[in-house]
Amino acid sequence: MLSEIRDKLFGGMSDEQESKYILTVAKRILRYYGYLLWAIIGIQIYNLLYALIYTKGKLHTIPSRVYSAFYLFLILVSAIGLLMRRYLKKRLPASAKFTVRLQAFYGFLLIWWGACITAYDQRVSDNVAVYLIMVFTISVLVHMTPWQAAASFLFVQLFLLLAVPVFQSDATRLHGVKVNTVIMTLMSLFIAVYHYAIDRKRYLIEQEMMEKNRILNEVAMRDSLTGLYNRRFLNEKMDQIYQECSENQKVLTVMMIDIDFFKRYNDTYGHQQGDECLRRMTWRLLQELDQEQEYLIRYGGEEFLYVGTNLDHETAREKAEKFNKIIRALIIGPSEREPRSITISIGLFTEIPSMEKGDEKDWISCIARADSALYAAKSSGKDKWIDFSVQ
Repeated sequence: MLSEIRDKLFGGMSDEQESKYILTVAKRILRYYGYLLWAIIGIQIYNLLYALIYTKGKLHTIPSRVYSAFYLFLILVSAIGLLMRRYLKKRLPASAKFTVRLQAFYGFLLIWWGACITAYDQRVSDNVAVYLIMVFTISVLVHMTPWQAAASFLFVQLFLLLAVPVFQSDATRLHGVKVNTVIMTLMSLFIAVYHYAIDRKRYLIEQEMMEKNRILNEVAMRDSLTGLYNRRFLNEKMDQIYQECSENQKVLTVMMIDIDFFKRYNDTYGHQQGDECLRRMTWRLLQELDQEQEYLIRYGGEEFLYVGTNLDHETAREKAEKFNKIIRALIIGPSEREPRSITISIGLFTEIPSMEKGDEKDWISCIARADSALYAAKSSGKDKWIDFSVQ
């Protein structure tokens, strides 16, 4: 029951989602919170310089020394935070949990620091501005779980209620300080918890939208008949594939594959059997592919494009030969009594891409060379492969 209420209020996540969410929060902290640390350091340096100027560099009074000690403390803590930020950035994602917890602890120190300054201010006034600014700022900018927020805000508020009477003797002012700080603490606690809940729910919504977009994009890049990638995949992904091969000096293999006499097959056996032919042929070819580095794309009609990475030239030639062999042996017909076999022609081209020209579309020339090789294969008898690679 309690877990259901918690999930409803704060967005229930699986362990995997929780880890990814923590990593997202950690990245956000390390990306943006350096500005907060620098701002705090700058403000405290200004306060310290003001104290030095006010006392002509002597800090001869006890209050000036106390305030200066507080300023130096916050400068030191914030500077350590900046150094830790660099260290933690390099160790993501392993440091994600520690980063989030460290930020929450820093937020607690800021609230406590504001409470100490406010308590000490009561010697001469009932000013609580420093504490109010701190609790509100932390509630908005620092990521805390509800338990962390409750422990931090309420503990510091209790400390403030005990510390203020030590310095504030005026009962009327003391009452006003207590009322103002308690109300602001509770409001800030509510804001912190609300911020935590909204942030988690927004993350879940964003992830759900990203997953839906990924699925839609995947569907849009698939051919509805064969399930293969389509021309859209080629146009959107081939630049990346070509560039990766160029940067890592991998061989890029391109094959244009065409079913021989497919129009005659379609006219003889009908379009339904023609569709089945396409499905069976692509299913058989897919069995021979490594899905991590090989792609089969429906290029148009009965024409298909094979793209492979990191295959040496001899392996690519062997693969082309194997494609011819397995399709030649493939039975497409509805039964063994009525076998219907097909053959394919293949145009092969391999090269190690070069980006020296700065032309990311050079892969188009690879396809053109493979297409020319396919034309030569079909013109010289079909059911074969021809290699137009430059050796």
